[in-house]
Amino acid sequence: MSKLQQPEVAPPVVDRAAFDEALATQVRDEKELTRHGDRVSAARRRLPMVQVEDYEFQGSDGPVRLSELFDGRYLLLVQNVMFAPDWDDGCPSCTWAVDNLPANTGRLDDEGIAFAMVSQAPIEKLERWRELRGWPHRWVSSGATSYHDDWGWTLHHDDYDGPVPGYSYYLLRDGVPYLTYATGSRGTEAILPVAHIMDRTAYGRQQDWEDSPEGWPQYPPTADSGAPCQSVNRLLTY
Repeated sequence: MSKLQQPEVAPPVVDRAAFDEALATQVRDEKELTRHGDRVSAARRRLPMVQVEDYEFQGSDGPVRLSELFDGRYLLLVQNVMFAPDWDDGCPSCTWAVDNLPANTGRLDDEGIAFAMVSQAPIEKLERWRELRGWPHRWVSSGATSYHDDWGWTLHHDDYDGPVPGYSYYLLRDGVPYLTYATGSRGTEAILPVAHIMDRTAYGRQQDWEDSPEGWPQYPPTADSGAPCQSVNRLLTY
């Protein structure tokens, strides 16, 4: 059975009054979660920042520095896409994440936020994958730099040696780039709308780590369902 087939099981049917009461309880808890999220965001805005080397990446038109990725703006979001130098294709999970980006990324421009993707693979491989996926986003190669190792975007472990997914948030001050925040593993879900839409359906993501009612359809997380690649998944905090 696949997620495209309707499950046999379903939530219990109740009258309108019972449903409204249950929903009100759920909304109360979600409002508290929202308020807690506000407190976490307030703390995030009070984080310090650290200066970052102005790395020289390789872009489709030649060398491009980290500071140039701001493209005239003062804020920059970098998606660290898993694409190792010896891979032929990009990570399916990271590909799913890029596909989750706003259909109109110009909305980020309106907020003074530039967006770019960084991977270790040669620029020729990145451009091929970008064109295959139909992405308009800027993608640069860090392969000739120490960027990935310097900032923890590669994992060196007995079971896995390679890139890991995540996002880096930068601020440009007087031409100098600073890292203000970074997140990986499930922290990446904050900007994955499809995952949040799935969470709010009757069956959730249908993944076997979820706490769901007995008999609910559940499957092992797969890369194309937004889960980190399985080779990395067991080594990261899920």
